[in-house]
Amino acid sequence: MASRPLLIFTCLVISGIVLSVYLNIPPGFLLPLLCIVFFAAVIGYLFSWRVSGIALILLFFLIGVFYGAISNNQVNPDLFRYTGHWVTLEGVVCSEPDLRQDKVIYKLDLIKIKTGDEQSHLKARVLVQAPKPDKVYCFGDLLRVHGLLVRPDEPGNPGEFNYRFYLARQGIGVILRAPGSEDFVLLGVKGNPFMRQLLLLKKKIIMVQQQTLPADKAALVNGIVFGTQGQIPEKMWEVFSQTGIVHILSVSGMHVGLVLAGAIALAKLLNITGLPGTLLISLLVILYSLFCGMGPAVSRSALMALMFLWSHRLGRKQDWPTTLSLAALIILLWKPMAIYDVGFQLSFSATWGILYLGPVISELLKKYTGWPVWIQTTIWVSLAAQLATLPLVALYYNIISPVSLLANILAVPLTTVILALGVCSGILGLFSVFSAGLINACTSAVLDVFTAIVSLLNNLPGSFISVPSPPLIIIPVWFIVLFFSARIFNKKNASITIRFLFEKRNALVITVVIAVTAILFFKAPSEKQLVMHMIDVGQGESILIQFPAGKNMLVDTGGWNGELVTGAGAGDKVVVPYLQRLGIHRLDALLLTHSHEDHTGGAAAVVKSIPVALIIVSSAAQKTDLPSGASSEEDPYSRLLEGFQKKGVNLRAVKEGDRLMLDPDVEIKVLGPYLRRAYLTDDENNSSVVLMIRYGRQKFLLTGDISVEAQEGLLKSGADLRADILKIPHHGSKLIRSFVERVHPSFALISVGNRNRFFLPKPETVKLLKDLTIPVYRTDKDGAIILYANGSTIRVKTGRGTGPW
Repeated sequence: MASRPLLIFTCLVISGIVLSVYLNIPPGFLLPLLCIVFFAAVIGYLFSWRVSGIALILLFFLIGVFYGAISNNQVNPDLFRYTGHWVTLEGVVCSEPDLRQDKVIYKLDLIKIKTGDEQSHLKARVLVQAPKPDKVYCFGDLLRVHGLLVRPDEPGNPGEFNYRFYLARQGIGVILRAPGSEDFVLLGVKGNPFMRQLLLLKKKIIMVQQQTLPADKAALVNGIVFGTQGQIPEKMWEVFSQTGIVHILSVSGMHVGLVLAGAIALAKLLNITGLPGTLLISLLVILYSLFCGMGPAVSRSALMALMFLWSHRLGRKQDWPTTLSLAALIILLWKPMAIYDVGFQLSFSATWGILYLGPVISELLKKYTGWPVWIQTTIWVSLAAQLATLPLVALYYNIISPVSLLANILAVPLTTVILALGVCSGILGLFSVFSAGLINACTSAVLDVFTAIVSLLNNLPGSFISVPSPPLIIIPVWFIVLFFSARIFNKKNASITIRFLFEKRNALVITVVIAVTAILFFKAPSEKQLVMHMIDVGQGESILIQFPAGKNMLVDTGGWNGELVTGAGAGDKVVVPYLQRLGIHRLDALLLTHSHEDHTGGAAAVVKSIPVALIIVSSAAQKTDLPSGASSEEDPYSRLLEGFQKKGVNLRAVKEGDRLMLDPDVEIKVLGPYLRRAYLTDDENNSSVVLMIRYGRQKFLLTGDISVEAQEGLLKSGADLRADILKIPHHGSKLIRSFVERVHPSFALISVGNRNRFFLPKPETVKLLKDLTIPVYRTDKDGAIILYANGSTIRVKTGRGTGPW
């Protein structure tokens, strides 16, 4: 390790960047301290002081802290006072536009902001979102844009993607939502002319594919060639993720390696050798990296390719750990927050696996198989990369793909062909679209074979497994295990490694690490408890109940506008990932309290992704509101239930007086709806299923969306309404004081969306709960609300660590 100082220095810089968030030292204080330590290290080196090594260690650690501190303060807080207001911005498009299927996203370097009569010149970076317009602006365009300025929400659910932090790493603190194309005005052109022309060239190449291939195939080719992912259909993206080959759509080492090989071949073909040849090859690799946006993965690949090229040219022996460390160091000094980028982590982990584990696996394949070299190479490269990225994939995507190895063996060779054809057709299309079309006829045929193989593998039983997010301690332990396993299987290092492992001091350290990991990962059986999760689904409702005996029931699934028709929204984007992060592979019951979309919209996605034993609905549930003269077949809720029946899912309708038997220690009574009571009006909300759940001495009252009439009906019913936890009905809409007093809860829960158009919860409802001194937890403020009940006490945890209100 001492022979690779750059590896140690890079690790120190990484440590400094990560710890800078917690140390929170101002850059102005760090800079003079850094200078002092730098001079101390130089003087110590020149005079051979023994402490010079300590000074060097401190120097590189402080470099990481300094760069991290600067990056942590990139967002301009002066913009926050404009959030929630309609403003007009002037700024320059500072990156390639991100064109999606339904919208376009720009990053704008702000020059000035105007709201009303107030105008200010501010230096900041803003994300601009707009519906997909007729005209897409380019890098360097100076724009005037009008829209609503907002701050990105913090994640409400544990383990959820932190979009605010993701944007902050790029220096972005606010989002401007422009309603349409008419809110954009082109004022001129500014910025780097070279990058502008380069990206305009890329845009023309992308358009060649769009003109000569069907839309989905063009999106796939552009994804493979340039890593452009916005136009790839969501279903296709899902299939690639589940089969473990989504890396094909992100430019990485494989793509840069193929471009490097192509550039070398081109230089030989043109008979350009020596220094001019190396310069030409380097230029082509750099241009390709710029085309692809210089993200962490492509930057790492390009830097290592260039170091390999020039070390060969200069006759220097290459040491891959040093090369990998130098690539990481350059990227982190350029973009310190890249350390948190999933692409950065996966790229460097996969590369480490290929270079460290790969040779060991290769030797084992040579020894025990007689397979052709290309098959062995494909296997060991794919297997080494997958082993090295396995815990990260489980952490970020909650998925493991058993077919991934086979998919990579079959897909990678075809990807090489698609990449070559895509590059050729794109360049040729700049001069002749017809000629590009001829090449893309072949590309289309290869894509048909490619997608057919991927779809076939994805449809195999058990092609992917949803897994819970592993504890963070598992990640370093996993890499330690891989490190020593490879050394043991490597004949050269086996005896040294075994002696190292069994030395008293080292054996003790390893034993402690394994013991701590076992304690954290394989937790001792905890006391029996009922856990209730009010999931943050925005303006809607979804409650997961985990019973002491191990069964799971989901009450409602949330739902965003149009989700009952499209099937996309809260279900697939929030509820299903939440369940998967918890490691839930089966629902014993799915209860839909009533037919409204904000409670049932996500049901289709849930049933599609997770086996459901029983679906429970309200006996009084009516059809969703239909236009005059519409038939029942046009009702989305009816179609939803019919679809479940066709899939063979059991359906049960419940009413007042029914009981649900899911756990012998938990009593679940159905208190509503009342089929023959006056309160069952035309208001569909009053058909909601009302549940009283009792575990030990603790009771939970779940009220769906019942209105005033249903609350009065419950009061007159004579039912025992006393409960420790009251789920406030209808997202905090109108509430009867006598109803709350009868329940007399210790806590109240409200599921409601942030800045919702219904202005819920009602101020009078909030005031009533405050007057009755009832602590309130709200998903719009607290995120997910998780209750842990052991039968005698209740512990509350929230997604944002806030509340009660």
